[in-house]
Amino acid sequence: MPGSETPMGKSSGDGPTMRPEDRFASCGAVVAALEAHAVGSRVPRDRAGGPRPVAALKGILAAAILAALAGGGWWFVNARAAHSTGTTGVPPVAAAKAKAERERVKAAHKGIRLWEGGPYWADRNIGAERPEDYGYYFWWGDTVGYKRVNNAWVASDGSSPNFQFGEKNTPTFGKSPSELQNEGWITASGVLAPEHDAAYVQWGGGWRMPTYRELDDLNIKCDWKWTTVNGVQGYEVRGRGTYASVCIFLPCAGFGHGTSLNGSGSRGYYWSSVPDSDYRYAYGLYFNSGNHGTRYYSRFDGFSVRPVQEFAK
Repeated sequence: MPGSETPMGKSSGDGPTMRPEDRFASCGAVVAALEAHAVGSRVPRDRAGGPRPVAALKGILAAAILAALAGGGWWFVNARAAHSTGTTGVPPVAAAKAKAERERVKAAHKGIRLWEGGPYWADRNIGAERPEDYGYYFWWGDTVGYKRVNNAWVASDGSSPNFQFGEKNTPTFGKSPSELQNEGWITASGVLAPEHDAAYVQWGGGWRMPTYRELDDLNIKCDWKWTTVNGVQGYEVRGRGTYASVCIFLPCAGFGHGTSLNGSGSRGYYWSSVPDSDYRYAYGLYFNSGNHGTRYYSRFDGFSVRPVQEFAK
């Protein structure tokens, strides 16, 4: 922590050791010594008041570095930055763990291309552990997501335990595309900005919400078969020609409205990243046992999200 002192003692490895009188009292003392040696303006002085030989200083610093590194003292490596900014940043171990988690998330979600030149479709909804799970529900432009717990909506991050899908809880409702762009909800190309894209925020790794055109192509370029997977009804959506061996399953997740979940088990609703020109709606996918297609829907209803990405991971 900034301002704290960390004693530096004997290295736990095979490196050199230091005499007690040669030890630095703190990280600040080490930094000061480094800076002094670098500019030649000053050097530490021994107890008799005379300057320590440069060779001795180098030995002490080398020993300090070895001791700090051997003891897991990452703070020493970034001591100068911490000294100048008052912060220690993110330790390499934590950064490595964060990177590993990102890679795990990317690897956990399989991408499946269903037609030539098309995107890779995820094999499950956001928040789903299996392809047949409903996953989370989002109002359009939402990135938190909500799940059903004891017949109530609970945010995926633990907030808003009594959430309702409605206009007052939907900041994008009532805004024209130009207003959405001016406020940063959508990009100049007319799709949700990354920070408002549920797939990008929840999964990372190049995942994003599908566009309206991609949902429409899913309807036109694939074969749809009404089926049941582990007791859950939905559609098997299969590629054609050279892609006939691959498919995804879209469960009938229904939709959230107010405090209720409607149509689960018989209907499916999935958001695109594209708003309608009307200030109340956005485009999405709809299906039941008899048909499937795309149209616009109220932004405050809670729909599922099936992510896509440009390249297989």
